[in-house]
Amino acid sequence: MLVLQAFAAAPADQDIPNLVISQAVAALQAAGGVVALVNGDRLEPLASRGYTRSEQRACGPLRVGDLSLPLTSAATTGEPVWLASQAEVAMRFPRIVELVSRDERAYAVLPLRAAGALLGVMGISWVQPHAFSASDRELLLALADICAIHLQHWRRHDDGLGDHDDTSVARMPPSAVALAPLVHALTGSDTIEDLARAFAEQGAAAVGATFSNIAVVEPAATGPIARLYHVSSLVPQVAQRYQAIPVDGSTPLGAAMSGRDEVWLSDLEQVGAQFPELLADTAAAGLAATASLALIGREGRVIGALGLGWDAPQTFPASQRDELKEVAKLVADALVRAQMLATERAALERSELLHHILTALVASASLSEVTAAVFVDGTAPYGAAAARLALVDRQHPDALVTIAAVGLPEGLEAVWQPGAGAPLSPLSDERSIAATVYLPTLEDLVPTSPDAQAALARAGLRCWLGLPLRSGSRTLGSLVLAFSQENALGPTDLTALSDLGAAVSEAVSRAVERDSDHDLAVLVQRSLLAEPLPNLSDVQVSARYLPADARYGIGGDWYDAIPLSGGRTLLMIGDVAGHDAGAAVAMGQIRAAARALAPTNEPARLLEELDRFVTSSSAQTMVTAAAVLLDPRNGRLTYSLAGHPPPMLRQPGSKVHWLEVVDPPLGAPIANRAQHTVELAPGSTLVLYTDGLIEQRSEPIDASLLRLAAAIDDGPVDSSDRLCSSLLDRCLRDAPRRDDTAIICAVIDPVVPSR
Repeated sequence: MLVLQAFAAAPADQDIPNLVISQAVAALQAAGGVVALVNGDRLEPLASRGYTRSEQRACGPLRVGDLSLPLTSAATTGEPVWLASQAEVAMRFPRIVELVSRDERAYAVLPLRAAGALLGVMGISWVQPHAFSASDRELLLALADICAIHLQHWRRHDDGLGDHDDTSVARMPPSAVALAPLVHALTGSDTIEDLARAFAEQGAAAVGATFSNIAVVEPAATGPIARLYHVSSLVPQVAQRYQAIPVDGSTPLGAAMSGRDEVWLSDLEQVGAQFPELLADTAAAGLAATASLALIGREGRVIGALGLGWDAPQTFPASQRDELKEVAKLVADALVRAQMLATERAALERSELLHHILTALVASASLSEVTAAVFVDGTAPYGAAAARLALVDRQHPDALVTIAAVGLPEGLEAVWQPGAGAPLSPLSDERSIAATVYLPTLEDLVPTSPDAQAALARAGLRCWLGLPLRSGSRTLGSLVLAFSQENALGPTDLTALSDLGAAVSEAVSRAVERDSDHDLAVLVQRSLLAEPLPNLSDVQVSARYLPADARYGIGGDWYDAIPLSGGRTLLMIGDVAGHDAGAAVAMGQIRAAARALAPTNEPARLLEELDRFVTSSSAQTMVTAAAVLLDPRNGRLTYSLAGHPPPMLRQPGSKVHWLEVVDPPLGAPIANRAQHTVELAPGSTLVLYTDGLIEQRSEPIDASLLRLAAAIDDGPVDSSDRLCSSLLDRCLRDAPRRDDTAIICAVIDPVVPSR
């Protein structure tokens, strides 16, 4: 960046070659340098810096075609020469050691191209070895491009070439002073967006136009699009309509990008003939002529396009076109550098995050900690747009159970585990646990899994990596990552992610071996929840418990139904935070305490007693609970809630409404808990549940509650057991179970004897 800023800040000078090399050597802190132009089959030095007379003579004239010297090699092949050390110099170009006895240890020779033709070369030398990183090379090549623009202008002016019509002066290449603000703005931009905005604001003035904008290609689910950045003076209504365009022939910029070419529209008549739908907007912007030029990046890839406009018709002679092409090359080089910097920043962020993940995995002692380590703050690792961690199911070793997933579209279950006789997709669990699967693009999915390919494309996922998780000969599962860009991973990335897969495998294996509480937790939870609910005379009560979709899914959800005197029934449901043996044991203790306290305490008083129990417990944790006292004979329902989702009540002939007014969870410092009483008519339906039944990451909690209420309204009214089944099917059928779920359904008999 400093190289271009120094050159941009230099004053205009008739001696352009000396200006070029002096600024380059000074800004690069080099030992010396030379600029030489091609003249037929000769390479003639024009200016040098830091060289003695004998060393200047060694720089030429030289013969083009001689590959034994760095300068002539670059002039012959048109390719840059990078010599990082004295050893490399001696090995590749031993003649230079004979010709010049200097202390240089590194050389760079850069071709100077303008309008597609090779003007000459620029050689730079350093005393110290030079690594020439990718960003260094891009910076030096960009410097060469700027130098070539000015040398071309100097050469044309010196030779008396160019157009001599009335507008020729305006069409000459911008001077160093005119170009300086644009170069300074481009080189001072740290991000792609800053660079694009810099050209949109400075580009027109740099080339004698009245309008400038730039399009930058971005990947999208429906194909590449280009985001537009306009000069701020553009009519707001027009700017609003063109925030992004497709890379196709529907606009001049899109046509330039899709055709890798330029689109010259000399007047409004040409605009109307080629792009009639844009004529009104072009006129509204005050433009009479436009030029659109593709920006070509590394490996010939189109990375965007620049647009320029004039308030008077233009003839676009060859000289003007060549000059604008050189400016486009300058902008393309700057955009490439900005993209490289963005890539380097992203790589550094990925590396730092990967280090954090690997450190957390080493310290993890349970599967929940492994998941938290891989999915930091609920995001996919390594900059992926989506990810899935799946482990072998203990009960069904041929199948994987999803432990955690983010960003993946629904409907991929058939791809993970295709049915008998179905073609095996590269995405299938069977493939991902056997070996690493890398799909740089998803075209390989089309023959076997077109629906999966379409679903992933709609989600903007274009690249796929499946990492097997193994410990010795034992298969543990797989980690899948999906990226929004095709060919998102290079060899270094694949090596780093292979290390991640190995670390996850080791952590999972260690967690399974060390989790000695797992079987105990299963026994505790099942023994506590397996007790049959009582048969009640005035109310049907049914319940269900479903663990999460994880083999460590031992949660703290619990429920109970306690018969009391006078035909009353106390229903309780709760959730102890955690997914381990501690949560299961705490759940059992709280459930037992509630049973002991129920006969002598109404709901609010019961929760206050449980407050003290939770507070005095040695393993304090967050606990939510709902206590509902049914008194069908007196037509009353009394309840109190401690941080728990609201119970749902459906009265005969009415829609569902939920019982709100919720106090804090158990153990919170609250003096008196609220208690509420509502009417309980014969034939009423009550549903208590834990958050695993309703919560989905893709929707707000109010929408989840409304969804459950609608399911209750549509459910059976005469059977608590069938209502439980119906609600579980409606609410969990198409959703992964990331949390365990408990539910109690109560149906009051239509005819209840009065007290």
